[in-house]
Amino acid sequence: VKHYIRFGLNQNNGAAQTDIFLVDKTGKVDLDAPILWDFDQITQMSALPIDEKPLIISGGRFTTIANRAESRYTYYSRNILIKRSHVVIDGLEHRIRGEGEQGAPYGGFLNISDCAYVTVKNTILTGHKTYTTIGAAGKPVSMGSYDISANRALNVSFINCSQTNDINDRTYWGILGSNYCKNMLYDHCVLSRFDAHMGVANATIRNSTLGHMGINAIGSGTLRVENSTIRGNTLVNLRSDYGSTWQGELLIRNCIFVPAGGRQGSPSLIGGANSGQHDFGYTCYMPERVVLENLHIDDSNHAENYQGPALFSNFNPQLTDSSYQEKFPYVITKEVILRNVTTASGKPLRISDNTFMFRNVKLNVQ
Repeated sequence: VKHYIRFGLNQNNGAAQTDIFLVDKTGKVDLDAPILWDFDQITQMSALPIDEKPLIISGGRFTTIANRAESRYTYYSRNILIKRSHVVIDGLEHRIRGEGEQGAPYGGFLNISDCAYVTVKNTILTGHKTYTTIGAAGKPVSMGSYDISANRALNVSFINCSQTNDINDRTYWGILGSNYCKNMLYDHCVLSRFDAHMGVANATIRNSTLGHMGINAIGSGTLRVENSTIRGNTLVNLRSDYGSTWQGELLIRNCIFVPAGGRQGSPSLIGGANSGQHDFGYTCYMPERVVLENLHIDDSNHAENYQGPALFSNFNPQLTDSSYQEKFPYVITKEVILRNVTTASGKPLRISDNTFMFRNVKLNVQ
């Protein structure tokens, strides 16, 4: 069974169905990190004991002297690999020097996998320079290069973390990449990006500032953004290469959205795309319920013919009437609750450039 059959310039044939979850000593599954998939047949299962006593790693100043290798997907792993549960990284600093005209990408200086309860706090990291290569579709692509990676990890928290380079500098790739994680947290962080490639179940961003790559996610459960400033192109980008799917709720409270870091444009709050023609290996959903409460959109830099910010971007420009047939129907948002949403331009929030696609969304303005 294949999931995450990627679409676009980095297309692939998907990944074998997998899951990771917590079980206590009596065999009871922790429902806060739920089993996501039904397995008709189990081909492999691993039991990973959870260390009860925390391992605390404090301090440490590290400098990566950047490689000058050919810019291809040959990921370098000069890093700290965390594969033990109950780990605290406190006060670490990681810097990079010597990045040149070309280089191979990095898989994460902090690489967290196959474990639970990991906290990274009071830590300074560094974004990696973005290089390009030829992707799976035969066209140039920007390569992801990470300072933090999390894969198949549960209950991972980043608290009071920042980075040495400007979070709005577009020459550096977003600092985090993750797959198959559950219950991820940013709290009091100033970082260029939050990202969940192959699904996250439950994510929270609070008291934080996110830079030019913003919030990118697909997954399930609750995606919660509170007391934060988001400077990405959209407030939340549902990754189109994985079907722009979020099976659950999106809750945004007490936030400021600065579209594209203040560059001129016509912003959307929730971005993504799904033509309904590609099989991603699962049914794709938009968030069933979206709550926007005490949100200020700083759209002061806008063109003359600006119509105001859109709630949803145009997810499918071809879907303009009922004659359009989706082979793999995209499940649209049912309800949006708006409480005290304001704009610097004074323009009201619109539903979308594609009013037909979102015609059945119930808007609850309070």
